[in-house]
Amino acid sequence: MKKEKIEKKCRGCGQIFQDNIWFRPDGSQMGTYEKCQECRKKEEMLSEEQKLQVKLKEAISFQRDIWFDECNMPAGFALKNFDDFDSKLQPKAFKTIKNLHWKWGDGDDDPPKSLVLLSPGIYGLGKTHLVCALINQIIETDDKAVIVQKTYIRKKPCPVYYTSENLLLRRIRQTFNRDARNNFTEDYKETEEDIYQKLAKCDLLIIDDVGKVRPRDTTFLQGVYFNIIDQRYNESQPIILTTNLDFNQLEEHIGGACADRLVEMARKEGFIVMTGKSYRQRKATNDVPTKD
Repeated sequence: MKKEKIEKKCRGCGQIFQDNIWFRPDGSQMGTYEKCQECRKKEEMLSEEQKLQVKLKEAISFQRDIWFDECNMPAGFALKNFDDFDSKLQPKAFKTIKNLHWKWGDGDDDPPKSLVLLSPGIYGLGKTHLVCALINQIIETDDKAVIVQKTYIRKKPCPVYYTSENLLLRRIRQTFNRDARNNFTEDYKETEEDIYQKLAKCDLLIIDDVGKVRPRDTTFLQGVYFNIIDQRYNESQPIILTTNLDFNQLEEHIGGACADRLVEMARKEGFIVMTGKSYRQRKATNDVPTKD
């Protein structure tokens, strides 16, 4: 084939550019480009960006479902949010949790803030509802996938993890008996260290119902809390605890070293005492709400 150089006006930017006309042996010619090379490159890049945007939306939707599984939130609280909580019942707790500075990069050089919700001797004030509303808020608003260097999609792991004290201790105790169970089958390969590593990886850890387990020997329980809280203290990772104990009882339960670290992590404003009447009892008696 023969070729011949010609000058054309780009239909994209209007600039004059040079192109080649190719002639077949029969004398017919092959079509030329309507746009210059730079405009064609921009179109190709735009096309790839558009494809990435479509893939990003798909990845975000997929990760949202994955996060719901990974966060370990109780099924009964999976739909809880801040809109269906009466903020007048617990205004301080509501405002603090909803606006919690729980991760680095929130326009603040201070480390993320921990939180302790206490309702000494009172049950049903909405502590679990509020922390699960926070989990749902994080899942809905946090970046679940991002485009990296305009070339590929990186999916992010769930940043928040929920457990109750009872479930946590049961899970750790299961690892002690794994030798005798099914000869190390897949179901029992998890070690105690595996559990601590998983809890350390999440950006925000929530431990609910602290103090519901009252062991005769607190050595094991306090050891568990020290491993968890000391790790998060050293790495400036926040933790949220909910409890029906007062602070002195909480300190006795988790140990002085843990309580001391929590005081520094949560600071004075991070310890919120919730009072009032049980929400469940309130619904039953149809009482007027009591402010804390």
